[in-house]
Amino acid sequence: MFVAPHNRTLFGAITNADIDSKQKEPSKLNIMTAREVAVKVLREVDFGGVKSDTAITTHFSIAPLDAVDKAFAMHMIYGTLREKMKIDYIIQQFYRHDYNKMDPDIKNILRIAVYQLFYLTKVPKWAAVNESVELAKRLKNQFLGNLVNGVLRNIANNIESISFKTKGGTFADQIALQYSHPKWLLDRWLERFGFSEVQELMSANNQIPKISFRINTLKTEVSKFLEQLAQSKLTFQESPVFGFVVPERFFDMEAFLKEGLVSVQSESQGMACLLLDPKPNERILDMCAAPGGKSTFLAERMNNLGHITAIDLYDNKLQQIRSQAQTLGINIIETVKGDARKFTPTEKYDKVLLDAPCSGTGVLARRAELRWRISPNDITTMQKLQRDLLENAIRCVKDDGVIVYATCSLEPEENYRQIESFLEAHPDWRVQSATEVLPAELHQYVCESGAIEILPHRHHMDGAFSIRLVKK
Repeated sequence: MFVAPHNRTLFGAITNADIDSKQKEPSKLNIMTAREVAVKVLREVDFGGVKSDTAITTHFSIAPLDAVDKAFAMHMIYGTLREKMKIDYIIQQFYRHDYNKMDPDIKNILRIAVYQLFYLTKVPKWAAVNESVELAKRLKNQFLGNLVNGVLRNIANNIESISFKTKGGTFADQIALQYSHPKWLLDRWLERFGFSEVQELMSANNQIPKISFRINTLKTEVSKFLEQLAQSKLTFQESPVFGFVVPERFFDMEAFLKEGLVSVQSESQGMACLLLDPKPNERILDMCAAPGGKSTFLAERMNNLGHITAIDLYDNKLQQIRSQAQTLGINIIETVKGDARKFTPTEKYDKVLLDAPCSGTGVLARRAELRWRISPNDITTMQKLQRDLLENAIRCVKDDGVIVYATCSLEPEENYRQIESFLEAHPDWRVQSATEVLPAELHQYVCESGAIEILPHRHHMDGAFSIRLVKK
């Protein structure tokens, strides 16, 4: 079973600005090490089923990369994962043997090289080829280095003539290849959005996503922090979500992260927390809490007064929550190891946040490998898990309490239809429109049903759904 992780990675979006300064000084680049890290991460993602952000964090703790080299490695990793279908199609036009039997490391060396040739214009073509050849020799042998050399030089010399037309495929096959998305997902979205809008959605999924940071109001004021950024001459944008900021470069925020002045959180996820509208001294349950972004935001909104129970299945993720809370100066979060479907509280909660495990189709730009891992069956499996979690949520909340159900999925079965089924089974519950809770500037994200629905191509944020449920 596939479950889209709730870890909103720190490394899901690295912009060209993060690597530009070093691209201007190619002689000073530690590119070989960055490329080697990229190849090792891709191997673990492909064959070990490891999450990309987990593999990146592990290898960054080993490899002596500076911030800009890390950005370069991440740019290659996430870009290659997003464009993998198209990249593989290019390589197979120039590789004369069985591509499926190619050595995994050589395959990924070729992939990141092709990504550089086609998408990283600031990397000279000779560097993309030569450094990849040397890496193949070092990781494998001279023979495979020669193979990489031959394939890449052929590609580099024929870029203008490379064809992206599928042989014998349908029009839908052609579009799936063009936008590097699995065809089953394209077919599903075509039924809902239509051809033109699906193109916009898939194009949005292939953009480098921005990273938003939440300002910690327990340690600073929003206006004061924005002034601090301006005085430091850092380039940033204020988010439509008050208290969130989007810097031009991720690594400009590292010092503030360490001080606990900010934390990484997607704006969409932040809106789900605002929809819960936590108040000081309330008792809150966060049913699927890792890695802690939601719980800590709730605590900040509560002025660190009250009680939050954060549930997760794994000790290491609970430790992440505790560590993040300590950095942010929060002490009202109690972590509980357990299955949220079976959790039984000794005292019911004022409010429950259920940011449910889902297919993750709203975050395919940030979690690049998800498009190649999920299947239609995963959506069906997620429906049952979400339904079970909702059933326990109503057992955990007070009669006059509030439940906010949220996903990072775009699929109706995990969103509207899930809530329709819930309301049919529990006619004493109803939807409270988000417009009754959110500030006016966020009403643009509220749809007719009263839920928050965010689509990447329309709103330029992570795709998400959240809805507020109360008793009649």
